[in-house]
Amino acid sequence: MKIHVTLLLCMLSFSSISQNTSPNWCGQHLLQEKLLKSPVYKNQHEKEQRYLDSLTKLYNGSKGVVYKIPVVFHIVHNNGEEKIDRDQALDALAILNKDLRLLDPDTATIDSAFANIAADSEIEFVLATKAPDGSCFSGLTYTESPYSYNLGSIDGDDQVNAVMMYNDVYQGNWSGHDYLNVFVCGAVGSGIAGYTYYPSGFFGTSMSNGIWLRHDYCGSIGTGSPYRSRTFIHEVGHWLNLPHTWGSSNEPGLASNCNLDDGVSDTPNTIGSSWCNYNETTCGSHSNIENHMEYSSCRKMFTDGQKARMRTALTSNVGGRSNLITPINHAATGIDVAPPFCKTDFFAERYITCTGDSILFEDYSYHAPVAWNWAFEGGVPDSSTLEEPYVTYPVSGVFDVDLAASGDSINFLSEQKNDLIVVMNYNGEQLPFFEGFENTTITTPEWVSSIGNWDLTNQTSYNGSYCIKVDNAGTIPGAKHEIESKTFDLSDTTKAYFNFRYAFAKKNKSNTDYLKVLGSNDCGNTWSVRKVIPSSQLETAPIQQNFVPKFSEWEEVSVTSLIGNMCVPNFRFKFEFVSGGGNDLYIDNINISYTNNTSINSLQNQNATIHPNPANDVVYLKASDFIKNVTVYDCMGREVLFSENINQLETSINVSLFNHGFYHVKVGYLNNTDQILPFIKN
Repeated sequence: MKIHVTLLLCMLSFSSISQNTSPNWCGQHLLQEKLLKSPVYKNQHEKEQRYLDSLTKLYNGSKGVVYKIPVVFHIVHNNGEEKIDRDQALDALAILNKDLRLLDPDTATIDSAFANIAADSEIEFVLATKAPDGSCFSGLTYTESPYSYNLGSIDGDDQVNAVMMYNDVYQGNWSGHDYLNVFVCGAVGSGIAGYTYYPSGFFGTSMSNGIWLRHDYCGSIGTGSPYRSRTFIHEVGHWLNLPHTWGSSNEPGLASNCNLDDGVSDTPNTIGSSWCNYNETTCGSHSNIENHMEYSSCRKMFTDGQKARMRTALTSNVGGRSNLITPINHAATGIDVAPPFCKTDFFAERYITCTGDSILFEDYSYHAPVAWNWAFEGGVPDSSTLEEPYVTYPVSGVFDVDLAASGDSINFLSEQKNDLIVVMNYNGEQLPFFEGFENTTITTPEWVSSIGNWDLTNQTSYNGSYCIKVDNAGTIPGAKHEIESKTFDLSDTTKAYFNFRYAFAKKNKSNTDYLKVLGSNDCGNTWSVRKVIPSSQLETAPIQQNFVPKFSEWEEVSVTSLIGNMCVPNFRFKFEFVSGGGNDLYIDNINISYTNNTSINSLQNQNATIHPNPANDVVYLKASDFIKNVTVYDCMGREVLFSENINQLETSINVSLFNHGFYHVKVGYLNNTDQILPFIKN
């Protein structure tokens, strides 16, 4: 059967063999319907498929000729876990090539019904070492962009445009006729693991003629896993004109799939499998469930017929694939010779640590360095000639790291990264802690905001003049915004109380923004969720545009899970806001103490005002009802002042002898109601 499908966006979500969980389905049918609405596209696509089918029939094997294809990994990240390192990309490439060449050890267990037609495709992918302008690079580019998380669509145009404009190697077009461009992102659509295009001249020489992978489906190490690592080979199959074994349907398991065909003579018709049923014969023939174009978790082979189809697509002039394997292109992309040493670079296993902890530094210089001279400001040791040294930081601060590397031990190239390592005190600040953002900045090492758009603002606050907010305007759905605290010493307690104020309003009812509070008991090396405020509970005000909260539109949240293993000398907390189309999020009055102040804070019967706030000497209360008494509590909930028999609409409080910090004023009225007012003593 002729194949009339171009865009295959294939979700291969396998958690483990033992779980046998079904994958989420491809989004192919949605985009294909859209593409086929273009008469120009439809006409060209059908002609190209007829032409490729005719060439495949003439394929003579060309055994012994190995075609090599330059590949570039474009890492599109928002400074989160999706910013995978070079080792993970190289691991993905190694797995891909083993699968293409039938070299994985699991091929020894291929079903005997298909073992004699399991094919070495004689196709290999090689990491490019020259950018389009001829400059030497590592084979990877990095692009910081909120479009790393593209949940709202499986159209990768925004990610391609971000790479073209902002990547760290070469800004411009990386032609799909010169490289296989692999875009590794935080999200490539809602629940999608990977997608690509069939060969077609319809897309010209654009970068879009590539492959998209979600970061945790790229390779078997880092954020990847062995069970997800074969998404890459599946997408390469599509990129080289292979449909699913059950044909152009994107849903395996349908009885109607028996009436479809994949255009390959030695792959039996099948309904398609999401698990390893070696006795699958629903369509009458023994299914090749171990085929890479299935959805099963035991995929391990292509057939001879699929090899013919792939190599035909690669050697034809359809979609520019044939240019990839030419000697001229190999020279232009640097895969024809061993690349020269041309750049010094390095990474650290983490960039925030505590005093006394060690950090591993890894050399990422390219290509093939043989000598290293490290310099570590504030570190022990302060220098090293090892390729991957461990360094300990005895004092807190923000420190530089320098590396000079060489490919011949004589000619060194240097790289300096300023303010790279943030070192916090292992024994953190003592409780109680209060932060109202009146006399602080959100800069390291007090606050770390490397992901997203956190700002200090005087637009509004719960009290005082300042709070922090997430600049959520224009941020794409799924983008993360994180801000991390310094360390706190909770080791002298078994339970700490954590509360804060926040304000948020949706722009429309479909917004999906949510907020998480995370805690770390190892200085931020690992994090665990302590509180989630889901989208359904996040609103503190009605739906509106350009939300700036009034005093009554702030809510208080208590985090009740700072117990047990969280009570350590180097506890840290983190706010993580995930954008979903709503307004800005505001946070104020963060309080961590030994006493639960929630009962005090929750009294809301607002009819009095307090000023000035913050105050140095005296604060004034003014109410619409007669004030009977006033009680002042510190941030630990301890009573520090009580005044009774006032019987006035106005009164004053002398705070000149109070310690600096956060206080609550409980106002008791003659009508037997109460009100709580917060203030800060400067």
